[in-house]
Amino acid sequence: MTTMIENWSGTCLARADRRAAGHIVFGLAVLCLVLLIGWIWLIVLSVPVVLELAAPGLRHFFQRRGTVELIERFPWRPVSVSFVAGRRIGRQAYLSVADSEKNLRLPELPERARVLVRHTGRIWIAGPDERGRVVAMTRGLAFLTRGRVIDR
Repeated sequence: MTTMIENWSGTCLARADRRAAGHIVFGLAVLCLVLLIGWIWLIVLSVPVVLELAAPGLRHFFQRRGTVELIERFPWRPVSVSFVAGRRIGRQAYLSVADSEKNLRLPELPERARVLVRHTGRIWIAGPDERGRVVAMTRGLAFLTRGRVIDR
């Protein structure tokens, strides 16, 4: 069972790397397109948009070492979760953990992962560490992200 979970977490991490690289490449492609147009005001106005497009990828690669450390330090364990009503902000998700006084905040949870979590009511986490950081992954969909334990 442990080997299977480790293999799955490796698959999820590789998929997260590819997804992050895709965000960065897409942001750079938009920047190149704007530079080809060559209007100075468009270049200036596009910088925040390009940074917003690349932000999920940059966040992943800046946090990758810490993610791997959490995976190596803590065993994966399943937890029953449900979404906190009224707390959705963009792709960010707030999950209420069963039998706990704490919630999980995941900065990025795409819609297909939301559907899976809503259907199964379960995610796998490694952590939390002393600062409240966790790594969350889903089973059945290769998705892995960093999150944080927060007070309700």
